[in-house]
Amino acid sequence: MDLKKILCIILAAVSVTCAAASCGEEKSEDNGGNTAQTQTESADAAAVADKLKSDIAFEDDLVEFDSGKIEKILGVAPDAYKKAKVYVSATGATPEEIACFEANDKMADVIKASLETRLTNQKNTFTDYKPEQAPKLDSAVIVVKDNCVYYCVSGDSAKAKEIIG
Repeated sequence: MDLKKILCIILAAVSVTCAAASCGEEKSEDNGGNTAQTQTESADAAAVADKLKSDIAFEDDLVEFDSGKIEKILGVAPDAYKKAKVYVSATGATPEEIACFEANDKMADVIKASLETRLTNQKNTFTDYKPEQAPKLDSAVIVVKDNCVYYCVSGDSAKAKEIIG
């Protein structure tokens, strides 16, 4: 295995983002099913991240990222969000991740784009590294509601969608 692949595997182990804050009504988009819906109830992004972590069965333990790792691994700069909560696979053996952000003004799309890039990179890594984990990435959930961005890679995308709302 070359250094580049090893680096990708290490980076995969140290990834996911979640932010905290209140979010209101907005259109939501979900890459897993490509459906859109309007949300009228507000939710706290950090609470959603914690609920995703507690209510979904993950194969691996998830560890929380600090803002430095969020920027380095997920590509989301601290000035893009007010609050964030991110959990990633502790071992890197799975692509399981949760990332929830309360975006600063007009930055939700920038955060979403960073998470989509992260998802693409993870797909490239896990296709070779652990192909049996690829279905989790294929059904990943990315939802934008008002100024909040939610991202979840798990074995239960239906449950993730339900929790995010």
